[in-house]
Amino acid sequence: DGRPIGDPRAVTTGIGMRSAAFSPDGTRLAYSRGGMSSNVWRIPSLPDRPATWADALRITSEQAFIEFMDVSPDGQHLAISSDRRGNQDLWILPAAGGEMTPMTTDPAPDWNPRWSPDGTQIAFYAYRSGNRDIWTMPARGGPARKLTSHVGTDWFPSWSPNGGREIAFGSEREGRAGIWVLPTAGGEPRRVSTAGANADWSPDAQWLVTVSAGTLIRVPTGGGEPVALSTGRHQPGTVRFSRDGRSIYYSVISGPPEHHGLWRLSIADGQVSRLTQLEGRRGRLGRGDAGLHDRR
Repeated sequence: DGRPIGDPRAVTTGIGMRSAAFSPDGTRLAYSRGGMSSNVWRIPSLPDRPATWADALRITSEQAFIEFMDVSPDGQHLAISSDRRGNQDLWILPAAGGEMTPMTTDPAPDWNPRWSPDGTQIAFYAYRSGNRDIWTMPARGGPARKLTSHVGTDWFPSWSPNGGREIAFGSEREGRAGIWVLPTAGGEPRRVSTAGANADWSPDAQWLVTVSAGTLIRVPTGGGEPVALSTGRHQPGTVRFSRDGRSIYYSVISGPPEHHGLWRLSIADGQVSRLTQLEGRRGRLGRGDAGLHDRR
């Protein structure tokens, strides 16, 4: 009747099993094993040319998939999400490289860790409740607290710079993507944009930058019309404000391959400059290239 008879029995070891098929007589099983792997690299922002692989420093050497990362406010640590144990969990890694320390061990996946401005908390989104919701937890480990409970997808949290009193996040709770802002102490979220999924705050907390229909936009956090920012033919992916609020960093992972990489947009004059020119090696930037940070 379609129901299993007895308990399941493991016939392989390890992770990354992709597909399987029985032999015609049913006595043997062929299977494939594999998966995506990604690692963290550090690249300088050079004043006179784009950085290349010759300038890059590899931080991790994993055979796992590191999907998201964020740099701590003091620049000493990275918070990452990795499936190195078979499940997307959160880890802490020294910025210079070294041993990772696990932060979460929940059976459900945890993604997209973001440090609070004072470095004491981590925000992330998780599937722990059967739905993607926003959670926070102490950066040194401890119980996690769920901030959203809507049936719509909530993801990509970002702390406000004014003491982390609010968290911006993307949500599909109205049937389409949009940016919402929620008090970290609790309360009802407010919608600030009817488009976008991954947003970042300006240092003065007056703006959020996000991407709508392939266009970079600034959205007033207090309400008002969004402002479109031209990046030419680029289709921005991950976006980050610079620490001085004068520039916006963004990744390009779609469109013409010759445009792929990291770019910077000057808000004052609209000038676009290329930060990286990573060619001649296998691989590409992924959607989790959330470590775009101006450390100056």
